[in-house]
Amino acid sequence: MRLSEKLGALCAGAAILPLLVAALIVLSQLSSHARRQANENLQRDARAAAAIYDKRLSELRWAAGRLADDIVNRAFVKSDSGAGSNATMTLPRLQDMLQRALQEYGLDFAIVADTQGIVIARHNDRPTAAETLTTGENKNALAERALSGGQALSAATIERGTRLQALGLDLRAQVKLINGATVDDALMIEAAAPIQGGGRAVGLALIGQMINNDSKPRPGATPLQTPLVAETRQTLYRNTEEDAGAVVAYQNAIIASSLAGATGSETASALMGTRCDATKSDELIEQGNESYAIAWQPIKAVDGADVGSLGVARNTRVLAGATPAVRTALLLIMAIALLLAGAGGFFYGRALGLRLEGLNEAVTRWGVGELSVPAKDRDPMMLRWLADFTLRDEISRLAASLEQMRESFRQAIDRMRRR
Repeated sequence: MRLSEKLGALCAGAAILPLLVAALIVLSQLSSHARRQANENLQRDARAAAAIYDKRLSELRWAAGRLADDIVNRAFVKSDSGAGSNATMTLPRLQDMLQRALQEYGLDFAIVADTQGIVIARHNDRPTAAETLTTGENKNALAERALSGGQALSAATIERGTRLQALGLDLRAQVKLINGATVDDALMIEAAAPIQGGGRAVGLALIGQMINNDSKPRPGATPLQTPLVAETRQTLYRNTEEDAGAVVAYQNAIIASSLAGATGSETASALMGTRCDATKSDELIEQGNESYAIAWQPIKAVDGADVGSLGVARNTRVLAGATPAVRTALLLIMAIALLLAGAGGFFYGRALGLRLEGLNEAVTRWGVGELSVPAKDRDPMMLRWLADFTLRDEISRLAASLEQMRESFRQAIDRMRRR
């Protein structure tokens, strides 16, 4: 291999290698930054979803208080015969008010109980004589605490068994999991408010919204009438085409999801019935050909215990965002830069080699007596592409010295001939 080719290859490698290393570092940092930024954004959205849940609790607490005020003003009849007699006299009016409350506040149930927790009216039917909120296996801790504390409260509650059947929600609550199992309990957001009349408590209003299977917004609905996961998606992800939404987990299974299904239909929801591990702050769940990153926030009962989890889920393709496009652009720029650097390095190295080869050729011809050949440094091609000052180096000085030596030899030979 000629010296010019060796120098060209060496200079090309010297130009390409640092650029290649720098490009690999940048690509690695880009991927790491994208993952970190995506996780931070997901955690931020999860905290925002928790704030939306807290707002829903406040709205339900307000709705329960307003219902309690309406009941004491319009349904309870003052009498000395006790709460039970009042309930009998006003039951049709109570049920009518409870039905209207269901429509106005987007509720799934509404109950009125006396100060002992005995149910005296339900939105859907006449209660049985033994139906109570504060005793038995279906004891409602929220109602019990509201009665004892005398203040309106709201929290998440688990309803199951006979209570769900009495409310007519047992079939609606069932969530079929992908593995064939079924979740029969209902995760509810409930609010309880004491009914105050004549300066004393005369009963309790208990209302609730069921989270199970409820994920689609209703046309023209107010925020309170909109399912929690649907409101979360509408608030956080206003672009309805974005593959992101909210999910709710109970017993390590997703029971509500506002993620659009793979078919894009109005009824399908991605991740519904999928097993999960909501004890983690975040996790990755795969469903079919798609994968979703989820960040979780706890849903707590009135005693502070975790009864479920509210999460935000985004397709990992959405999380990647513009990163693939940026990576592609960066790779293209890197390829062009490497090509230019390699070509520039090669031609510069080759030019150095050609300069030396030109001097070597001149010295070789001197060795056979052709002193008429000058020791020229600059190649016409080099003068065309390189600035003149870049050629003023050791090689140019060597060429000048050789040319001076050639001229000395030639003059010495001429003098010898004249003698």
